[in-house]
Amino acid sequence: MSQPVLQVQALERRFGLTHILRGIDLELAAGECLAVIGPNGAGKSTLFNVISGALAPSAGDVLLHGRSIAGRSPDAIARLGLARSFQISQLFEHLSVADHLRLACLRARGMRFDGWHGLRGVLAKLPDVQASLARWLQRLELGDQQRSLPGELSYAQQRMLELGMTLASEPQVILLDEPTAGMSRSETEQFVQRLRVLTQGRALMLVEHDMQVVFELADRVAVLHEGRLLACATPQQVRGDAAVRSVYLGGLPC
Repeated sequence: MSQPVLQVQALERRFGLTHILRGIDLELAAGECLAVIGPNGAGKSTLFNVISGALAPSAGDVLLHGRSIAGRSPDAIARLGLARSFQISQLFEHLSVADHLRLACLRARGMRFDGWHGLRGVLAKLPDVQASLARWLQRLELGDQQRSLPGELSYAQQRMLELGMTLASEPQVILLDEPTAGMSRSETEQFVQRLRVLTQGRALMLVEHDMQVVFELADRVAVLHEGRLLACATPQQVRGDAAVRSVYLGGLPC
């Protein structure tokens, strides 16, 4: 494996006397997809929260391009090139598809502001923002919906828009939390195809319960159980791991 872009070293997170993460060691290489799986309560969301800055670690470290980001704010970590999407929708009900993507393009340029609506007309005239907007609308296949509000989109289109906002900030490392949750099988298949294209060349870590998605996308699979790393290996090796199969009660695809 090439030089890791993200390293999790002896990571622990406690809430009072309760250990949620217990000495997790993981690495993610440039261009690699690492899926994190495990039963409910295994520590997957807590792991993402610590990596992305929503929680500080109780012990251990997180390195991005060899630089410690443990305990930094989510905004500071995002500016260093790590972006995260969430399982629960983070869209703004009164902003159009195009406005959502404009916001993401502006964040990629380090711009911060309080009043969005007053700036919309000015920003629409900025050539580089408009060019980025047009490119992402096309790549996300949302050009016909650019004036639509989130509530007017299908669920799969809403998830695609959220993915586009994550990617439009041009991160080198992407964390996706349950990206296909709630989708039909046909929606999931289409989303996975687009995800593979859109994240090509980027380091991707995803939490996903759909094992078909996991084994289709992942180069390696990390299995958490009761806050510990039970296994981290190729999909084929994880499929054949007796300890992993016992945790999933035989629920892994063959």
